[in-house]
Amino acid sequence: MTPPEPPAPSSEGGARIGNRYRLEERIGAGAMGAVWRGTDELLNRTVAIKELIVAGAPMGHGNDAAEESRQRLLREGRIGARLQHPHVISMFDVVVHDERPWLVMEYLPSRSFAVVLGEKGPMTPKDAAAVGVQIADGLAAAHAAGVVHRDIKPGNVLIAEDGRAKITDFGVSRAVDDVQLTRTGMIAGTPAFLAPEVARGQEPTSASDVFALGATLYAAVEGEPPFGLDDNAYALLHKVATGRIRPPEHAGALTALLMRLMANEPGDRPTASQARDALSAIAAGGSAAGMAATAPVTQVAAAAAPPPPEGPRTLTDLPAGPPPSTPPTRRRWVPILVGVLAVLVVGAGVLIGALRANTGQQEDPPPVAAGPTTTAAPRTTTAAPTTTTPRPTTTTPTTTPASDGAVAFVQDYYGLLPEDPDSAFARLSPQAQAASGGISGFRNFYAGIRDVQVQNARSSGNGQVSATIVFTRADGSTSSEPYTFTVQDDLIQSFSRA
Repeated sequence: MTPPEPPAPSSEGGARIGNRYRLEERIGAGAMGAVWRGTDELLNRTVAIKELIVAGAPMGHGNDAAEESRQRLLREGRIGARLQHPHVISMFDVVVHDERPWLVMEYLPSRSFAVVLGEKGPMTPKDAAAVGVQIADGLAAAHAAGVVHRDIKPGNVLIAEDGRAKITDFGVSRAVDDVQLTRTGMIAGTPAFLAPEVARGQEPTSASDVFALGATLYAAVEGEPPFGLDDNAYALLHKVATGRIRPPEHAGALTALLMRLMANEPGDRPTASQARDALSAIAAGGSAAGMAATAPVTQVAAAAAPPPPEGPRTLTDLPAGPPPSTPPTRRRWVPILVGVLAVLVVGAGVLIGALRANTGQQEDPPPVAAGPTTTAAPRTTTAAPTTTTPRPTTTTPTTTPASDGAVAFVQDYYGLLPEDPDSAFARLSPQAQAASGGISGFRNFYAGIRDVQVQNARSSGNGQVSATIVFTRADGSTSSEPYTFTVQDDLIQSFSRA
């Protein structure tokens, strides 16, 4: 539908909206309406002014669709105005002029991501990740504020001349599309970037935005959306609803992350902040640590990382676990010291035996040491043999055989902490990552932890591991709690307080 003509010019030169905003130049148009570069005459600043229309439902008094659209747009405009972020186009005002709603927004000299891709073709995975970092950062801020975009796609991402990316139309385009689909049975635009659950009729969530982010980056590297293109919007909507995407062929280092972002189930996708961190690593030429595993991730509702907890009260604050079979170098002195002490005790027992032998005392010497020692002190006056070193005493009994892979995995996980939180975080499923406060909360927590120990680690089968976790904080205080872990697909899928 062709957008209606703008209001007639005022005596001062340009058409004026709301007696404040003067239209200067039409800079874009689409299914929703048209966009002008304009001037806010009150503040003397350049703004973008967007007129919104409803296909098949002209604005006017007594038109139910028009009124519903207007109210919805006003509501979405107020929600969008709550967002102030470097990667989100700011919403300044919503004006109803001549029975039509107009949005007044930040003006950014730019082109849409869709136009950029149309002109330059597919991007390299690294360049696409650099754009994706910015989109994900804007989404993370929006989700933390309780705002869902609901229509992330290349056409709603603006790329400035200096490479900055900004998301536009938070919630607005979906508000219009909802009215059009409900009132006219028409689908405006393309559903190619919708999440499967939205195509199936469910309410969009932050996880739906994450899927659309993945679909947008998929299109950037592959040249078309993950479900392909189809002139029949309803046929394409059916494809989207199945959730069966074509694996990318040119995504390189982005491949595993894209598949996670576009997981069929909303709960199997990372949060926007997790996606941002992973994309940042790829854009820097590395890999998405913690996100590149083949197993799907699990996400809870996106939220800002919480402040670091004061202590490991629950595993919602942070998962904990025992040292690995090969503990970090910093803790190797502990078993060495225990072994040395045990040797000294054995030597003392030998010396006592020798003295008693010289004085005619033939009774047995006292036990060498507590613990599973298998050799008794010799009854000879010779020195203790240097080739026999009793096993050191341990206060952490192991009730699970060394061959139990789930127990070993949990132990290896905690063996990375607190020295290497990033590698440990990579061994958590997205559900566990989210429960741990995201990578920022995870790092902050372990920055205040001096040591982590696991006691009584044991397996109950099916990947279930129970253990007592002991944290030693930087101030020397300690705490211990029993926990249960679920290990599957080489990830700690979940943990809970026993």
